[in-house]
Amino acid sequence: MSKADTIPEGFTRVVADDPYEVHNGLELHHDLGDGRVEVGLLADARHANEYGRVHGAVLMMLADAALCMNSRWHDSNEGAITVSATNNFVKGAMIGEFLQSRSHVVRRTRQFSFVNCDIIVGDRVCMTSTGIIKRMLPEPES
Repeated sequence: MSKADTIPEGFTRVVADDPYEVHNGLELHHDLGDGRVEVGLLADARHANEYGRVHGAVLMMLADAALCMNSRWHDSNEGAITVSATNNFVKGAMIGEFLQSRSHVVRRTRQFSFVNCDIIVGDRVCMTSTGIIKRMLPEPES
């Protein structure tokens, strides 16, 4: 199976603005068209822990990106900063597997978004995450 065969349909490569995400290969997004976006990552050797599995920090990076992107996806001018995130590891992931997010905004206020996210491989949930995201609204033009 080629690398392209392991990436689900709908995911496209996007150059991230975040240097950390670029460094770690977080470049696949799937715009669902209803204000939500999925984030994907094909795990490779740089994502491994000492046991040859995907490092937990990689799952948290993927969730953090998804929480922030979904908190503001409706407005690309809005920034997002994680205030709090709770992560629960459910099942590990292997190098070579495609990890993707499934997120939804629970509530959005003027200052914060409350977002839930699962990191999955196929139908297998690897991690659940809940985040409070500070909305960084653009300054009004004077």
